[in-house]
Amino acid sequence: MRRFLALPFITASVSFLGIWFPVELYSSTKSVFLLGLATTVYNATNGLGSYLWGDIIDRTHRRTEFVIAIPTMLSLSVLLLEGNLQEGLIGYGLVGFSSSLSSPLYSVILLENYDFEEVPRINSRLSQLNLAGNATGSLAAGLLGDVKFPLICSTAGLLISLVAVKDLKGKENIDVKERIRAIGELRLALLSFAAFNFGAEIFFTAFVPLNYRFGNSRFLIYAGYTILYGADELVYYLSSTRVKRRHEMTIFTVTYLRALILLLTSVALEAGLNLGAFTLPLFVSFGSLYPAYSLSFFSLIFRGLKKNRASIIGLFNSVEDVANILGSAAVSFMGNELASDYLMAFYSISLSILTLHRFLTAVSKRSLSPPQ
Repeated sequence: MRRFLALPFITASVSFLGIWFPVELYSSTKSVFLLGLATTVYNATNGLGSYLWGDIIDRTHRRTEFVIAIPTMLSLSVLLLEGNLQEGLIGYGLVGFSSSLSSPLYSVILLENYDFEEVPRINSRLSQLNLAGNATGSLAAGLLGDVKFPLICSTAGLLISLVAVKDLKGKENIDVKERIRAIGELRLALLSFAAFNFGAEIFFTAFVPLNYRFGNSRFLIYAGYTILYGADELVYYLSSTRVKRRHEMTIFTVTYLRALILLLTSVALEAGLNLGAFTLPLFVSFGSLYPAYSLSFFSLIFRGLKKNRASIIGLFNSVEDVANILGSAAVSFMGNELASDYLMAFYSISLSILTLHRFLTAVSKRSLSPPQ
């Protein structure tokens, strides 16, 4: 586990910056457009990074240099975020680009250094480290609001990485023909994943102006993320043992529940109801469904995948970020029409359900077909 000791410090830094900058930006400007622009910049650089990092990692045996690069880039982003609006947007984009390296890198390190039987247990530990960092970062953003905190976390992550992974090596793991074939078979899963995340991004981006509409304080927004990370921790723990052999049912249950939350929220806003502090349990309920979905979805997707692991992980992350870009841009374009935002998110989640059903049907048919 020493290879992953820097992870909670890196995650705490990313979590702090990911919440603090958009909240402070909206608080000072009251501009939904700038809020959407900032989120779009973050997701654009994160999406670009996800695709590039995954491909690069598969093409080289180097791992230590990439682990060290994450906290180094995060430290630079903190310095930019303390500048003017343009520098802040560049810094926020750099946060997205550097954080996109974490998922494919640490996933490949996990798969390269542990037996298949150990992967679920270690992956659960990594989720706990990530959630601890997320909770700490979001809590610090609400209570401290000082960008020295992510700078300290990034520096600590860098120092730990220099010791913990100094001799870490991997292996080249790319097969272009196999990757093209795998992507072709996964295209419906990619579309379903994109629609799922498009709807989710609308929900999360609209959470800030939703609270301001009802007069809720900024602290409630920070508290929402902190409570959510704690709920995620619990759901990850429970899901790691309870979703086995029930992946399809879990995925559809989560998507149906999210669609219901979105539809009810849209109806409540259209009816002119004042949700007040009820936005908090609404936010936590919607967000805490994701760990069960994630564990089940990627268990189905990566079952039997031997080659191009980082590339495929990077591709799904990239698709997620493109969906996030479009989701945040949709909120920016719609302005203060929050009821319409949530209704659009409902339709997107519904599309995710339909395309996932088609993907699973196609997988079932391929498994029943005789070998060629």
